[in-house]
Amino acid sequence: MAIVNEGVEETDTDQEVKKEDDIQTGSLVSQSLPHEYEKEALEFNVESFRLNGAPLGDRGEIDEDEQFLSLVNEGDWETLELEGTVTVDQDTVEEVFPFNEWEETPGRLALVKENPLAISRDRQILADSPLDGGIHEFTMCINRDDHRGRVKIKPFLTRTKEGGSSGSKHASKVGARVADGLSWIIRLDERDDGGSLLMPIIEDFSDYDSFPNENHIHYLSLEPPRNPQLYLNREHPQVVEVLKNTGATGGPPRLRDVLYDYIEHSVWTQLLMQTAHDTSPDTGEPEYGWQEDVLEIFLDNLYPDIGNEEAAIQLAEDVRSHVDIPDLVQRIERAVHQQYDIPSDTTNLIEEAIQSDD
Repeated sequence: MAIVNEGVEETDTDQEVKKEDDIQTGSLVSQSLPHEYEKEALEFNVESFRLNGAPLGDRGEIDEDEQFLSLVNEGDWETLELEGTVTVDQDTVEEVFPFNEWEETPGRLALVKENPLAISRDRQILADSPLDGGIHEFTMCINRDDHRGRVKIKPFLTRTKEGGSSGSKHASKVGARVADGLSWIIRLDERDDGGSLLMPIIEDFSDYDSFPNENHIHYLSLEPPRNPQLYLNREHPQVVEVLKNTGATGGPPRLRDVLYDYIEHSVWTQLLMQTAHDTSPDTGEPEYGWQEDVLEIFLDNLYPDIGNEEAAIQLAEDVRSHVDIPDLVQRIERAVHQQYDIPSDTTNLIEEAIQSDD
C-alpha cells in the first residue's frame, strides 16, 4: 500500500476477475503524454449527499461550483454516501480511441478515491469494455473511521486492451489513461495533533541531530505528546519522487507500492511495540489516543480467540514477559503482513520490469 499512486494496466487474469475492486485505472498525475488525452472531458456530477442515511440538508459547507464539501464542523457521523453520474460524451470516445474501436470501445470508466492521510486509495468501476458513451450512475460510501483529512474523488477513462501500431496518436498500452474529469474534494477534518499516523513530512535528515544518518530513507518519531510522525529523507530525491507518485498503474506506482510496503511494515511494527509498552496490563487502556487506533486495527489478528479488552491486556502482559516476547514478535509480524499484499505488489513490479524489457 501507499500514500499516493500511476500509468499502465495489467491484462486480465483469473485472479483479477476474483478481485474486481483491484482493477487498475491508469495514471493520476498530470504529465506530458505521447498520445491523445482529454483533460476534464468527463462530466462528474454528485447529485446527492447523505450523512448517516439522511439527506445532507444544511449540514456541512458545500460549494457545487468548486465541487467541494467540508464536514470539518460536523461531528457524530459514521457514513457519507454520494450518488451521482459520470457522463462520457461520444465525441470524447472518438477523440481518444481510433476509428476502428468506436463500435466496441476497449475502455474502462472508474472513480478513483484518494485519501493520503489514511494512506488509502480505492477505485470503483462504473463501466467496462466494451464502453458505451452516455451517463453512468454511481453510489459511493465513505466511512468516517477509515478516512482522515481530505478525500479526493476523480473520474478516469483508461484502455483495457492493447491497441494498434506505436505510430498511432492514440494510446496503445493496456491501462493507459486517456481522459479524466474534474475532482470532488471532501474535507473531513482539520487535524491539529500532528497529522495522521503515517502522513510523511519530507526533511533533510542531516539537519537534525535526533534523526538517523543520511543512509536512512525514513524515520518514525515517537516523541510524546505529539502523534507519531513519519519522515522521509529528502537526501534521497529519486526515492522521494517515487514515493510521491500518485498514479495507479505502470512502473513508478508499482515501485512506490513496494517501497511503501517496506516502510509501512517497519512503521507499524514500531507502532505496535510502542502501543504494547504503553498499554496498561491491568486495564488494557493505552496511554495515548492514537494507540487506540493501533489496537483497533490489529487486536483481532493478534489474539483472534479473545475479546478486544482481554486482548489488549494480554498484549501488555506479553510485551513485559521475556518468555513471551519471541511469540509476540511473531504475532506482530504476521498481523502486519496481513495488512498489505506484499507478494502481489512485488509481482506487479517484476512483471512491469519484464514488460519494459520486451
